[in-house]
Amino acid sequence: MATPSYTPQHGRSRSGMVTFAGIMLLVAAAFNLLDGVVALVNDDYYRVDELLFGDLSLWGVWWLVIGSALLLAGWGVLARKAWAEFAGIALAGINAFTQLMFIGVYPGWSVAAMAVDALIIYALTSRFDEFE
Repeated sequence: MATPSYTPQHGRSRSGMVTFAGIMLLVAAAFNLLDGVVALVNDDYYRVDELLFGDLSLWGVWWLVIGSALLLAGWGVLARKAWAEFAGIALAGINAFTQLMFIGVYPGWSVAAMAVDALIIYALTSRFDEFE
């Protein structure tokens, strides 16, 4: 016999899917924050001539901004806040799109980040009922 999930706040059971989505949002945030710091500090790390538009400093700032937003959404999802579910879905979609624009600069990292974004979107859209 399986033991029921314990949730002190609401007494409802929780699946691990939303927790997984929250952790993956934090992982995506870490990817982007690391991208941003590297883009601002080490100009030789990326293939700058493959940028779709802009310069590496602009992309570095973008990755820091989107990484911070993903971090906030990840904490909100782990707390089961409804705003965080919608923010997480939107931010994961935006992140996947911008990773696609960045794919020529660092392909392996971009593909991994897009896979994480797809997992986040799937996990959040499959469990609407678990949010406040």
